[in-house]
Amino acid sequence: MTGLYSLRRTDASVRLAAVLFMLVLGYAYIFAFFMVKDWAGLTPGHVAATYAPAQSVDVSALPEASSSATQPLDLSGMDQGAHRVDTRLLIQDSHIHIMIYAIVAALQALLILGLEWNAAWRNTVIIAAFGSGALDFSGQWLIKAGIPGFAWLTIASGWLMSAVYVVALVGTLRAALGRGRGR
Repeated sequence: MTGLYSLRRTDASVRLAAVLFMLVLGYAYIFAFFMVKDWAGLTPGHVAATYAPAQSVDVSALPEASSSATQPLDLSGMDQGAHRVDTRLLIQDSHIHIMIYAIVAALQALLILGLEWNAAWRNTVIIAAFGSGALDFSGQWLIKAGIPGFAWLTIASGWLMSAVYVVALVGTLRAALGRGRGR
């Protein structure tokens, strides 16, 4: 029934480190939520628009000649526009985020292995921890490939990542702060 070790029975410093890691991770996830909300959006339409392939300019639709005059520029009427992620930025984001997702999932897995859960539940949560990060960027790349219907995958993976965090947090808090700790 138990995992690799018993978090409940470890040294107080190990339990403290586990709790602090999970709390600071939660703090980071709060800011991640606001970043996603502001930059990519929380709806499939907004997410699909953020990662949509670049549109090419139809040169034949441009006028052959133009007449222009200098006009005063009124910046108050300018729209900020939606954030768009081009392929180069998606490569950069994928590189760092997938690596960090793997590190966070591995650290969570080390805590989960110390919880007194049955093996099937532990394995499910560990798979979800690693899978949510991979699915997040899979959805983004599928959108970039011209399949906007996969925006739901990116959104669902974010919620899965959140659910894994809450489950691991509750398990860690119960084990680290609960009764029955052996010395």
